[in-house]
Amino acid sequence: MNLFKLLRRTDANRAVPVDSPALLSPLQRLRQRTGSDQAGLFADEEGAFGGAMTLARKWGEHHRRGQCGVVVASGGRFDPLIASMATGFSRVPFNDLAAMAAAVDSTTVAVVLEPIQGESVITPASQAYVHGVAKLCRELNILLIFNEARGTVGQQGGLLCEDFYGVRADIVVLGDHSNRSPRSAALLARGAACTAVVDELPGWVEEPSSIQSARPRPPAKPQRHAVPSALMA
Repeated sequence: MNLFKLLRRTDANRAVPVDSPALLSPLQRLRQRTGSDQAGLFADEEGAFGGAMTLARKWGEHHRRGQCGVVVASGGRFDPLIASMATGFSRVPFNDLAAMAAAVDSTTVAVVLEPIQGESVITPASQAYVHGVAKLCRELNILLIFNEARGTVGQQGGLLCEDFYGVRADIVVLGDHSNRSPRSAALLARGAACTAVVDELPGWVEEPSSIQSARPRPPAKPQRHAVPSALMA
């Protein structure tokens, strides 16, 4: 699904006082609608995932003495990238909470979870599994990274998969698998995961002007015409 086509039709979250959605670009609406502290665009999903790992590594410098262990329950597409940026990498079976709990340790910085997996056959994570992983991350002070790079935006009844599962990730990577233009990937960061400014990360791209919301022009002031002196006598 095309992320920005969807955002143009999505009302802003009315629970949070914000500027008028008409004055916000789609990227600003994405940050606002998802309750994120930062949002940025990247040229592709791999660039966005690299940005997510950069945030996780910086978090590990402060909370894990420089360690950056990552446990993955994802489709495997970004495994080489994650392994190259992590000090420890392990993969666990999908929908297996016991395996996830056994894999994390004192060096674990982040858990990467892809809630909906598969190509021709789609396999969603169970509610119990996603809630169990989220609880585990909170109890052990581990970042939860949602991998939605397959373009699952809006396919589960909410804007993001976390809306459907009722959990909140620290970092979300969004992809766009539509054939429409513009195509781009996005990175969302919240709270303690905002260890760097997103638009300073490698691979970040500026929001194209073609999808920026135009601010309404102020109404033109009425022109004043000179009154002939004969009429003023």
